Amino acid sequence: MKRLLWVLCMSLWVCVPRVVYAQETVPEAVLLGFNPAENAQTLQRSADALAGLLSARIQLPVRAVVTLDYTTLVEAMRNGHVHFAWLTPSPLVLAERLVGVEVLLTQVRRGSPTYFSALVVREDSRFHTVEDLRGRSIAWVDPTSTSGFVIPRYLLLERGLDPSRFFTRQVFAGGHDTAVIAVQRGQVDAAAVWADPPDERTGAWTRYLRAHPTPRLRPILYSPPVPSDAIAVTRAFRREHPLLVRSVSAALVSIGESEEGRGVLRELNATDGFVAANPAQYALVRRAFEATRDARVGTRSGAFEHPRDVAFFGALVALLAVLAWLGRRTSGPRLRVASWALFLLCLGWSAAAATIPAAEFARGFGRIVEFLRGMFPPDRGVAAEVLEATVLTIRLALVGTVLGVPAALVLGFLAAENVTPSRGVRAAARFVCNLDRSVDLLIVGLILVSAYGPGAFPGVGALAVHTVGSLGKQFYETLETMDPGPVEAMTSVGGTRLQVLRWGVWPQFAPHFVSQALFRFELNVRGAVVLGLVGAQGIGFLLQTYMRGAEYAKVTVVVAAIVALVMALDAVSSRLRRQVR
Repeated sequence: MKRLLWVLCMSLWVCVPRVVYAQETVPEAVLLGFNPAENAQTLQRSADALAGLLSARIQLPVRAVVTLDYTTLVEAMRNGHVHFAWLTPSPLVLAERLVGVEVLLTQVRRGSPTYFSALVVREDSRFHTVEDLRGRSIAWVDPTSTSGFVIPRYLLLERGLDPSRFFTRQVFAGGHDTAVIAVQRGQVDAAAVWADPPDERTGAWTRYLRAHPTPRLRPILYSPPVPSDAIAVTRAFRREHPLLVRSVSAALVSIGESEEGRGVLRELNATDGFVAANPAQYALVRRAFEATRDARVGTRSGAFEHPRDVAFFGALVALLAVLAWLGRRTSGPRLRVASWALFLLCLGWSAAAATIPAAEFARGFGRIVEFLRGMFPPDRGVAAEVLEATVLTIRLALVGTVLGVPAALVLGFLAAENVTPSRGVRAAARFVCNLDRSVDLLIVGLILVSAYGPGAFPGVGALAVHTVGSLGKQFYETLETMDPGPVEAMTSVGGTRLQVLRWGVWPQFAPHFVSQALFRFELNVRGAVVLGLVGAQGIGFLLQTYMRGAEYAKVTVVVAAIVALVMALDAVSSRLRRQVR
């Protein structure tokens, strides 16, 4: 009898998905996307826990996908590599414009589905109103931050204050914690950050400065209530899977109503649960997003922001052209003096852009000491995790390098003047190398993410693509500096083109080929930060997440692993070069 009941229960459990989703085809796994505010590694663990709870409720596999920026997350939604995304309000509006998403749920924190933005200054400063900040400096968080840029900038624009003219200096701190620390240290006069309700007088400046009690900060401007983070889905996915979307929404609400679910949500994002979203509540964010975007476009269109700098640069280019023209016709001490004078003028003008006061320069050394003190003693508890990430990074960097080297070798031979006689072929090969090198590694990674979704492959592909251009240039420059004697000797005795390349060119080129390929592998290992940005769990991912979480003792272990890895690669490279010779 017990066996019969067990078989009946299992049959019902297996049939549940087919009953619930009988009218539609469901994906093999539901993909839930996240972008971390601070520590991506911690978020991955709690996101996996939420995915497990959600999977148990909807009777389908659920996988949590964590990215390190909202651009990657939005692009993943556009291409179906993320089905449901946890978005803050400003990226939600961006996703509405680019992808066509619909908001399903709004998160609840401390019993409220809203929060606030605030401008904060030091408590001992003379700034008490927004107008007092005219001609001063401000730290925004980043251009996608709702409370740290979009909303406070919109509030200033509503008051008729154009931030590009109202402030003498604007910087992006990259995080709410770094923004408030910059104000406390006097590096900027004000910062825009998230806040709790105005009557509580708390927010980012009280949370992130608990370890730095003085001087304290105080708010001088609050925003209206801003709707909190949202769970969103694309319209196309909702049309194709209406039952699944309703099931996921109901399951997430029920998770927030259970004790176990609330524990996971609080660890995930200090969230108490979810309520059904009202899209109209995000109208403030939409207006702010449009206003700040239009303001940026308006200040940039048709006019230079710093016309004198552009004019000065034009004058320097003209002087350089004159010196180059004179250098073709004459030489001597006067031309050398003029060249050095122009170089020093360019250097002085460039150094002026740094604008680091001497006093601040000296204080900075003290902060470097504080930072380094936080890195010791190293947190050896993460050694196993770092070692595992290092091994994964080696694997990914090796694949990216090996995929790129053959194409780079072909381009190098085609672009070398002493190997390829056709000027057109050489020009085309060099153009491909220069075009490849001019596109940043991260941009290539994001393009591949939009096509294939977050994961290891976009990172490996980005490394491979960048390897082609960089190594191709190194290869053809090396080929053009080789001794022409062996090539001429092979040619004079009637050697074929292939024989010349095999016996006249390759023996000279082989040591350089090995050395440059191994050096590129080293660079790919160090450039593995891009693997973290596109979702691959390599050592770059750990480095970024520890830095964002201010876990400097763990950063020390990661840096030590990278240094040891690079030194080991250098030793292997030296040994291989000797063997090739």
